[in-house]
Amino acid sequence: MTELVRPGAQGWLKGDAPWTPDADFYAVIGDPVAHSLSPRMHAAALAERALAHRYVALHVTEAELPGLKARAADEALGRLAGFNVTAPHKEAVAALCDGRTDQARALGAVNTVRVENGRWLGHNTDSGGLLAVLSQVWEQGEPPPPVGVVLGTGGSARAAVDALVRWGVESVEVRYRSGPSGERFAAWLEARGLADDVALSPLVPDVEPAPELASVWICCLAGGVASHPYLPAAAGKEPALLVDVRYGDQRPAETPPLGFRFSDGLPMLLMQGGLSFAWWFGPPVPWAAMLGAIQPR
Repeated sequence: MTELVRPGAQGWLKGDAPWTPDADFYAVIGDPVAHSLSPRMHAAALAERALAHRYVALHVTEAELPGLKARAADEALGRLAGFNVTAPHKEAVAALCDGRTDQARALGAVNTVRVENGRWLGHNTDSGGLLAVLSQVWEQGEPPPPVGVVLGTGGSARAAVDALVRWGVESVEVRYRSGPSGERFAAWLEARGLADDVALSPLVPDVEPAPELASVWICCLAGGVASHPYLPAAAGKEPALLVDVRYGDQRPAETPPLGFRFSDGLPMLLMQGGLSFAWWFGPPVPWAAMLGAIQPR
């Protein structure tokens, strides 16, 4: 598990001890966040580029997010110069940003922030990272599948829909766990002009029939929530792919449906992390060092 930093009454705390970084630092923020491999991955990238920054896991609750903005600009505490955002803060951070890239505005969710003169500038690299993974893992040389199904309606699900549409998947369906989350997602689809193109339905545990057409299933459920009850038991005659954006302890110990190709969230972590690194520091992105840091040991 990653050692956590958290906001304290007078500064930053690492464990129970005060912590003052010796240079501008970067972080991944979330609740929970101890499972994240981003600190390991970005530490390797910073070392490869000989950049004198730290990258830490910063445990922040939703109630602490507004205070984090003021704290991040306080040079006496050690300046938080940028950070990645994991669940469940992507939409809340987007609302706190002073400026957002086109991609972040389109998704209404932010997973990467650059802090400039106390202002939060938000970006989203999840969609681009997932799109790269889909194109790599799918049948080489084959067109995108005609059907895509997204489980969940959080910030990652917005990125999944965006990636599927950009990839060229014709029929996209999103399944929500609760009414309020479904309503928020419906509002986002309406704002994006996708309400007539993306079907929205409740997530019901049932015996899902084998897909008749080639399909990709993307699991964006919260950490620890089983996906198995909401998936087909097996693939049909056509190719099927399951991408679970979670990894490690956040992904339940369950096997993919029979005949499905499968990818967990590590390839997406690598791709979105590399895009974040480039947005902070510019090229080159030390892909090999980042990959080596997150590969299973």
